[in-house]
Amino acid sequence: MIPIPALSVVTSPVDGRVRTLVAADTLVRRGDVVATVEGAYGPAEVRAACSGRIGGALAGARQTVAAGEGVLWVRR
Repeated sequence: MIPIPALSVVTSPVDGRVRTLVAADTLVRRGDVVATVEGAYGPAEVRAACSGRIGGALAGARQTVAAGEGVLWVRR
């Protein structure tokens, strides 16, 4: 059997454009700000839903994302 690592997808809280992203392999704790998305009413913080290491980006800087769309993934 192939082991599948536990991971969590971090999603954008608003429609907007990705401004900043935490680098891959950065250690984060639940609630840490891992990205910002520029929405219609200003920047919105994207927070980690769990503790772990940033596995990678699902959206690039300056890319447009919808609310609920994946921005980063975290290895638990």
